[in-house]
Amino acid sequence: MSVPDFSDPQPAYLQIADDLRQEVAAGRLKLGERLPARRQLAQRYGVAVETVRRALDELAHDGLISTQSTRGTYVVKTPDQNEPFSELQQAMTEVRRLAERVEGLESRVKDLEGR
Repeated sequence: MSVPDFSDPQPAYLQIADDLRQEVAAGRLKLGERLPARRQLAQRYGVAVETVRRALDELAHDGLISTQSTRGTYVVKTPDQNEPFSELQQAMTEVRRLAERVEGLESRVKDLEGR
């Protein structure tokens, strides 16, 4: 499956965040490693730079990456299932995803009702 999968109701930025999170978990992006620039990631995923920014915001919110002004974005933490707040962070991420999906579905229903 390519990321993002536009047939998936999950927003593209969350799919990209998940893909990058998996790269960190698998060790393809290592602790302390600099991520590619937003423009490069946008080209890689075939999306707008704003979509990549939102994906990176998700990872920053989870504490996995940090952006340093004029230096770039770096992996500062790897996902650790044994960490005490890991389950809470995962639950909060899933709630945000579900809220996005509900919002998208509500918008679609509203569009259909307007026809």
